[in-house]
Amino acid sequence: MFFLMLTLVSGFVQGSPNCDVIYVHGFESGGPTTEVCEAPIIADMGMHTVSHGDTFVYQPQISGEVVLCRKDMGHDEVNVDSVSGLITWDTSELLFGRGFYIRIKCSNYHGSAWASMVVHVDKSGSSQLRVAGENGVSPFIAVAASEMQGGDTVVFPDGLYPVSVSQDESFENALKTTTDVPSNGSADQFSTIMAASPGGVLISGAAHDGIPKQKNAIQMASSNYVALVGFKIADVLRESFTSSNGNHLLVEFIGTAGAGTNNLPCSNFIEAREGWCSKAGMRANNGTPLFQANYDWGHNRYGIMTRSTTASITRRSFVRLDEHRGDQPYGGFSDYCDQAHLSQDNVVFDSLAIAAPHYKNYAGLSAFPATGCENMVSELKVKGLMAVNNKLSLSLMDSQAGVDNEWVNIVSYDSEATCTPQGNRCAAPLLQSDKILNVRESFFGQARAFNNNISGPPAFGEEIILQENVTLFDVFDETDQGSPPRYLPESLLYFSGKSDTFHGDPGFQEMTTVRRWPISGEDIMAASMQSYFNSAAFKVGGGTVAVDGNRGAVAEGETMSEYFWAYMDPLIPPLVVRVKDLGATHRIAWEHLSSHRRTSVIGWKVVCTSSGNTTLVILDENQLSYEHPAGSCTSYAVKTMYFAGESGIAYSEVPVQ
Repeated sequence: MFFLMLTLVSGFVQGSPNCDVIYVHGFESGGPTTEVCEAPIIADMGMHTVSHGDTFVYQPQISGEVVLCRKDMGHDEVNVDSVSGLITWDTSELLFGRGFYIRIKCSNYHGSAWASMVVHVDKSGSSQLRVAGENGVSPFIAVAASEMQGGDTVVFPDGLYPVSVSQDESFENALKTTTDVPSNGSADQFSTIMAASPGGVLISGAAHDGIPKQKNAIQMASSNYVALVGFKIADVLRESFTSSNGNHLLVEFIGTAGAGTNNLPCSNFIEAREGWCSKAGMRANNGTPLFQANYDWGHNRYGIMTRSTTASITRRSFVRLDEHRGDQPYGGFSDYCDQAHLSQDNVVFDSLAIAAPHYKNYAGLSAFPATGCENMVSELKVKGLMAVNNKLSLSLMDSQAGVDNEWVNIVSYDSEATCTPQGNRCAAPLLQSDKILNVRESFFGQARAFNNNISGPPAFGEEIILQENVTLFDVFDETDQGSPPRYLPESLLYFSGKSDTFHGDPGFQEMTTVRRWPISGEDIMAASMQSYFNSAAFKVGGGTVAVDGNRGAVAEGETMSEYFWAYMDPLIPPLVVRVKDLGATHRIAWEHLSSHRRTSVIGWKVVCTSSGNTTLVILDENQLSYEHPAGSCTSYAVKTMYFAGESGIAYSEVPVQ
């Protein structure tokens, strides 16, 4: 009798990224197979309250094999044990209490699992964590926000929240400038409204049940010491998010699918002049806002914009420009007439210009335009900006008064300069400024003039001063200098400002030891951006063109972090390595690659970086951990081995208890 047996062929044929191929015994050569996925499972981690100054401790319930656990999202001071997943957080360093996310990821060879929790930190001694729809709290965003006590955290269960529920413009789930909600918090205790999980609440203005498409979703006026966290906003007639005069307004992990045009088609030069055709997807006017870890895509005038703020920060945020429908400047991040602004560790990527047919003034990927306030004294700084694969100039800065502009730790790679469709005004391929701009410790590579026009403006305007440690490689009209990094420069390995610090707070420009890679919540951002599609976007030069969001860094089979790391060299290392001090041994563990590159991996090389990258062991591709005797090595790294060669190193890690 012929029996069928399932046999795991380890390290022989790779299945899908989270699975092993299982052959039916007797058919190893091209015969029937099945796939077995045995990723870890993390139980729901719930919601918690901790008093400011206490250490929060939580042990997640994890089933299945775990090779490595790590923090995916959370305040900089949150720690996750790489073996057990134990979460600890000393909250004494927080400047204020509010509602926070902690999201962890645990993985093994077969796959990964994510889980998140809400933690309300109480510094006032009286604030509460409350859940919408429970214990007398309204299930509707606007109503619950209007009734909340200052300093409380109100959590909204995941799901779809139509802007208006009962009738046209009833706005049960919208925040309006006329309602002045949520209630203000204090310098010690912010009022927080947040989704139960990051990206889990979609506020939608789309037509439904006889109610037409709605206006704005989030409009905030004079919101002081307020945090808005974790929502996605889409399908509104006007701006997705706007605020005015907010003193210490914190906007964190908010996703906006561009800006509406008030149902105007914006299909020609005349229509494009209408104000509704030139809106920013996310905009804060005046005050002292902090945009932290947000993301914007779709059609915009600007992706994320601060306007006339006293002192503001845009930090750790992401913009992809898909199309533009107005006639005003087109750009990613914009800091317009701000008195003091810090752009810190932001990313703008895969931006297009083919579907931007009517704009007449250029701005750039991270721009400081200042029409009407060129002579206002300003202090503007960009640090840690990364711009990859964009069809727009890096920046235009009109500001003329105040201290010099400062750009530090910049990476700009694979870009093409801007020429406006209406006026054919051409910008410098990289940086153009009306006052001195000092650039240092930066890398610029593969920057081209518009359509490779050799008679176009030079890469850098006259006011640009390239100071120490600026590397140039294949930049239009510039001689190569310095040595390009293999992947990303070391200056982009860690964040350059502490989370939850506003402009002027202690540590707001302090270099941290918090790893920048992998990107926190990148799977959530990618899913949103990937879904964008317009089959008939207006094309430069006439006609239409399909704009597909399933491209570049967020394409199927890709991950954002691996895309950026592999842009110059596809042989990338694992981006997550952790070393646990077990006493007699050090346990080195790492995450497998998550993108299509995984199929090219044949093994791993563990090295001791404290002794000149000495090779300790070479392991098969299905081995993701190794124990090394303690005492002979104090820091470790892991290289990926491919058919085509071996990778370099991402992070060198020291053992932790």
